[in-house]
Amino acid sequence: MTKPFIYPPVPSRKQTIEQAPIEQAPIEQAPIEQAPIEQAPVEEVVTVYDSAFKCPSCHNRLQTSTPEGAKSYRCSNNHNFDMAKKGYLNLLLAQHKRSRNPGDSDEMIRSRQRFLNGGYYQTLADAIVKQVRLGADNQRVLDIGCGEGYYMDQLRQGSETLQLTGIDISKTAVRLAAKRKMDAQLAVDSAYSMPLHSDSIDCAISVFSPVSAKETARVLVPGGSLIMVGPGEEHLSGLTAHIYSNRVPHQGNNLDDNLGDFILQETLEIKDSITITGPDILDLLKMTPYYWHARAEQQELVANLKTLETVIHFMIKIYKIK
Repeated sequence: MTKPFIYPPVPSRKQTIEQAPIEQAPIEQAPIEQAPIEQAPVEEVVTVYDSAFKCPSCHNRLQTSTPEGAKSYRCSNNHNFDMAKKGYLNLLLAQHKRSRNPGDSDEMIRSRQRFLNGGYYQTLADAIVKQVRLGADNQRVLDIGCGEGYYMDQLRQGSETLQLTGIDISKTAVRLAAKRKMDAQLAVDSAYSMPLHSDSIDCAISVFSPVSAKETARVLVPGGSLIMVGPGEEHLSGLTAHIYSNRVPHQGNNLDDNLGDFILQETLEIKDSITITGPDILDLLKMTPYYWHARAEQQELVANLKTLETVIHFMIKIYKIK
């Protein structure tokens, strides 16, 4: 049987036409902006340095950002106290003042400065330095009622390693003390409310300046010492002879009637005779309370003296904390 003839398949037009590749234009893509990555803020590390003083308002420690040459001090409660250009802090708050300018008068302070710089009390200064030097070389020494800084300056000349601090209620006195450039921390404030932390002082001195036994005991370390200097009975007898008809013995500067936490360890006596000349005689009178007790004619008589011979008589009492 004959098979039927089958025609081969005819290729479609689609298959026979060779299509050229279609070139597509590249699609431009806009750059993708990435959001900036937020970084955690870096905490600034601030170094602070403690001072010897506490804030008179809240009693927290005063600190500064520089170890030397600080221009201001601040406590944790942001009470700020600027360092005076001369190099001292005024920590005596206005509400604690009993007068506009507390302390000795400017005239008395400047007379004392000139007289002491003349070396008339050098024997006393040497005795104080000797007593303080019995302690450690780097001990913390406080001059209570430091005045214009004469005795602190003598201590500094005797030792470069003592840590000196001085306070006085007179702004003029502390300013003059700062001018001595004796590497000491100085502040204007009262001896009855000292801007110092408890147990922060090894040795305190007071030369003719009253102190608070309770407040002084607070700032001294256990076993700390207090050196108090007062006049002996014959002190300046050559001067007082021109003012009083009868000799008036000095009242001492000591804690004997109010020892509190102190024990008297030792009493030293210094007696000497000095000759004072020229304007130093009037300076001596003006630096003492005798000036206010003397009549105008007595002041004039003393001022006209060419020389004055007098006894200087000091009692030094050394106390220890119980």
